[in-house]
Amino acid sequence: MASLGEVWSRRKSKRRHKNKVLPEASESCLVIVDLVKSLETLQTNTVLHLVKEVVKKPNQIKGEQTVVNLLLVFVLFVKYFHFPLKKYDIQGLFLSCRILNDFVNRLPNLENKKDTRDLQEVTQRILEAVGGIAGSSLEQTSWLSRSLEVKVQPQVCPEADEPDDASTMVSSSAPSVYSVQALVLLAEILAPLLDMVYRSDEKEKAVPLISRLMYYVFPYLKNHNAYNMPSFEAGAQLLSSLSGYAYTKRAWRKEVFELFMDPLFFTMDASCASRWKSIIDHLLTHEKTMFKDLMSDCMCAVGMQSSSLKLFANADQKPMLLKRQAFAVFSGELDQYHLYLPLIQGTVLANYSILHYTLVANVL
Repeated sequence: MASLGEVWSRRKSKRRHKNKVLPEASESCLVIVDLVKSLETLQTNTVLHLVKEVVKKPNQIKGEQTVVNLLLVFVLFVKYFHFPLKKYDIQGLFLSCRILNDFVNRLPNLENKKDTRDLQEVTQRILEAVGGIAGSSLEQTSWLSRSLEVKVQPQVCPEADEPDDASTMVSSSAPSVYSVQALVLLAEILAPLLDMVYRSDEKEKAVPLISRLMYYVFPYLKNHNAYNMPSFEAGAQLLSSLSGYAYTKRAWRKEVFELFMDPLFFTMDASCASRWKSIIDHLLTHEKTMFKDLMSDCMCAVGMQSSSLKLFANADQKPMLLKRQAFAVFSGELDQYHLYLPLIQGTVLANYSILHYTLVANVL
């Protein structure tokens, strides 16, 4: 495989269109790709494994450029030979994403702006492809609406040692069995990868991409049914990772606040609680007035002052707001909200009176 990368460098076309990330493939280069395809022992999964091994050990071959050339061979291998969408083709996309992540982490800072733009474009294409797989367990609520909801079906995350013939059951129209894997992959690499690919003065350029990816994630976080728990947990992990970067907040803060105020918010597996603790902490940290607004709204609920957020006009919803305020305090650091202690105490005591009165009335 390393030799293929070396041969490619000697036969690659000198022409390159300025708007294309990948160079044009010469006829002799396509012969190399055809050679790989014709070898019966080199099944798709074998090619993927060998490429990964070469990428992991650039110093044992002829350096980074050979690795780059081999990756170009691999891209054309996928591009010019169209396979049915099976287990290893989807896994190939996942592996490409991991290879990109590993490569970016080893890459020195790019001084050339064109190289930086090319890297950003490749990153965007691969991540959006993975995002499409992540959203494959979703469906439109109606043919006129763009909103998505989770399909009512079991969500299976395939095991690594799954028999090969299981992949024959997966067609290009039904890759949803891999949606959980795609969400887990994005949760692991999305935030740190984008932080490396986009420089400090370019972070805002990544926000539209994050918004497009989160379009496939939020429907899973809105669904609290048992069959959706694998995707819910993976989505919470992804959101927890992203929320740690302040520049991303425009892509998630509105939806996170709506999820936090959802009556079903606490209906989740205990393993997700730590993720949401981190998410809410980041929400309140990035939005400086959010905690005070929560306190003020509860004071409004008991008639003590005007509301900032105008939430929970119904008295039956007041305990729900108090519960969220408690979780907000719990999510912060030790003594983080000590300056708000008088307001917190007043809120708790005022709501306690209402809860006590309601309890006595129900008993009577």
